Amino acid sequence: GCPVIIFFGLYRGSNRYDIHFERLADVITLDRACRQQQLQHWAQRYAERLEHYTRSAPYNWFNFYDFWEET
Repeated sequence: GCPVIIFFGLYRGSNRYDIHFERLADVITLDRACRQQQLQHWAQRYAERLEHYTRSAPYNWFNFYDFWEET
């Protein structure tokens, strides 16, 4: 296995960015017996880190789906 590294680049204005690399895990292995629970754990860990950076720079995130499209 290999380390799982996550990356976030936050725009700070005037052509400046803060770059963050974090080790999410040394190795991710999924056992067949509890695969779904383990996937949920790692998805939650990633979501927590994404939330952290989203809160620190809320205007850096975009939604490319037309959320408000008329039906």
